[in-house]
This record gives sequence, C-alpha cells and structure tokens, in this order.
Amino acid sequence: MIWRRAAAIVVAFPAMGASQNPNPMDSIRKLPGYRPAADTIQYLATSRIERLVSPVERPLWLAYIARSRELYARDTAAMNAELRAVGKHAMTRAPYIHAFSVEPWMTPRWFASDSARAMAEAILSFQAPNGGWSKHVEFARPRRTGESYYGESADWEYISTIDNGSTTEEIRFLDAINRARPNAKYAEAIRRGVDYLLDSQMPTGCFPQVFPLAGSYHDAATFNDDATVHALTTLRDTYEGRLSATTLAQQSRASIGLFKGLTCIFAAQVRDNGKRAAWGQQHDPLTLAPVSARTYELTSRTALESAGILDFLMSFPGLANGLVDAVYAGVDWLRASSIKGLAYEHYELRADPNAPPIWGRLYEIGTNRVIMANRDGVKLYDWNSLTDRRSGYGWYTAAPAHTLATFEQWSRSHPRP
Repeated sequence: MIWRRAAAIVVAFPAMGASQNPNPMDSIRKLPGYRPAADTIQYLATSRIERLVSPVERPLWLAYIARSRELYARDTAAMNAELRAVGKHAMTRAPYIHAFSVEPWMTPRWFASDSARAMAEAILSFQAPNGGWSKHVEFARPRRTGESYYGESADWEYISTIDNGSTTEEIRFLDAINRARPNAKYAEAIRRGVDYLLDSQMPTGCFPQVFPLAGSYHDAATFNDDATVHALTTLRDTYEGRLSATTLAQQSRASIGLFKGLTCIFAAQVRDNGKRAAWGQQHDPLTLAPVSARTYELTSRTALESAGILDFLMSFPGLANGLVDAVYAGVDWLRASSIKGLAYEHYELRADPNAPPIWGRLYEIGTNRVIMANRDGVKLYDWNSLTDRRSGYGWYTAAPAHTLATFEQWSRSHPRP
C-alpha cells in the first residue's frame, strides 16, 4: 500500500448595498485596529530557494513557480478579456456567503432535483480557468461576465484556494450530483478540480493556501482550517476510485500525491527537544518550520489542526511505523496540553470546574503556554486581554477530545512502535 512506502487587473468594489451582499469584511475593515497582514516575507523568492534548497531539488521548485506564473497569466488574461468584452475596467465582487459545504440534507434524492442542478450550474460558472474555486461565494446564480470568483472583495485574491474547504467541497458536490444525474460538464469540472490540486502541490508534498501563488503567508505549507487534510482526502478518494469521472492517469498521479502529502505531514511535525509533538497552522514551505500567518495567527503549535491531522492519519488501515509513531507523539502532546476547569462557548471563556477538557488553539513553542493576539500582532497569554479578536476566532476548542476517543479504539490494533 502507498502509505507503507517510505497581467494586472484593475479592481473596485461593486456599487451594492450591504443588504444585497452582507460581507463581514465591509465592517471589519472599518475597525480602528484593522490592518492587513504584516507578514510580507516571500517564502519562495529565488534567493531563498538557492540558499535553502539542495541543487538536486532546486529545479523542482523553479518549475513549480513557473507553473504558478503560467496559470496566473492565463487566469488574469481571461478576466481581462471578459472585462473588455463588456466594456468594464474593473471586476465586481461575487455574491457573498460565509461558507459553502456539502450538507447532510443534500441527500441523493436532493441531488437529483432541479434545485441541485441549478446550484451545480452556478458552481460550474465559478470554477476559475486554473481549475480551482475561490471562497465565500454564494452559489445562488451563475457568475456574471467580469465578476470576480471571490466573494469577499473585488480584488484579485484567493483565486484559487483550498482555504475554508474551498475547491475540495465543490469537487465533492459535483461528484455527488454526477452520480445522481451524470453529465459530461460535471465530469470535466471534477477532473479539472483534481488537476488543480495536483498542480498546486509543492515538491515537498505540502500545499499552499492559495495557488497560483499569492505571496506572503499564502505560500506557506498550510494546515490551518484542515486545508492540507482536505486536499489529501480528495487525492485519496481519487486514488482509491471513490471519486467519479477521474481518469486512470489522475488516479496514478493522486497515488503519488498522497504519498508525498504523508511525507509532508511526517516531516512537518514539530519537535520538542528532539521528540515529535504537534503541527503548526502553517509552515515555511522550504524548511517546514512553523511560521505566522495573519497578524493574530502567531508562530505556534495548534491543537485544532493537529487533531485533524491525527484523525486523517488514523483513517488509514495501515501505516508505516514512522507514521504510527507520529500519531502516538501527537496524542501524547494533546493529552499533556489539555486544559481543565474552563469552558469556552460563543467566543466566551469562563471558569467551570465541571467542564470537560478543552484546548487552546495556539501554543507557544518552548513553553507550551496558550497564546493569542489581537490584530496588532502582540502576543498575549490572557484571554481577557483580547479586544478586536475576542469574537470571530475560535481561541479554544474541544475537538481534540474526539480525536483522543478515536485513538483509544485505533491504538488497539496499532501498538506503539
């Protein structure tokens, strides 16, 4: 088994009322503490590649960057052609929704309905030329000519991305409707989506948040919001034949991509004094050291995303001893990092001696203390010091409890190496 093997766009906001497109960023941008992400490091600058990558692997990275630039040029050229065709000079923002996912109520019967077909047509229209999708888009109608693929601003951003389940959820939706009512358009879109994921995978097997590459933290190897886990799950479904419409060639590429992805996970696990522990939300794509993202997402280890990675690893029926060891190390860290006597609900933290264990979202490397920050990026240790980021971001989580329960069953057939 595989896991046993070691053109600038000029953009502007559309003229539409908040009630027509209720986008929370419209109000967040007005907050006194708001500022764009301060992290402007170019992780994949040629100078860094020459300094940090071996001569053998350097051509792989240069080819990867060239592929990104080619896709970006193609994407922006297509949008500029649309704008010229309708006499516009700027994109308009796509209709906003907080998130899109395949929901439990979307049953096979529903996928055979006209409502599902209408949503599928909208999803097809918002597939970017690169084969992926953006995020925060409401699929209530097809995309209009000159309209962005992104629902949070009219800037050229997140085109395309695996953030917030984007691209992978659209593929899941199209796979479900293609099974209920087969259509060549759905099949082709699925194949393009899978190709996008394969094209976006880094030489290390990790995934950036955004591809074509967008610079800054978007180019980091991204575990945040389970982005890499979602991408690898889709590649696994492709490789194992669970995803309809994919070709044998894609299944072969997906098998290699899955193996590379597992290698990325294994290599990125953060160590404490030489001992494996957990993962960060994002890692330097070249060194795989944990790095920061948005100003309040500090360099750290993360309990939430580490739990998601462990769940993914434990879903395989067979793992090499190294990955089994990685699971045990991650579980050891989760157990040692649990917090008792506190409850966290609706973005509020309170004392509760009877509450089940919770975990911080971010832990300081070295001390293992829970850390957080406002938009100014100043590291905090006290939740009561939060102001503009107290709400809207989950600083604590109970999700690892489920992971530990899964581990109790899994460990019976996977003894510690």
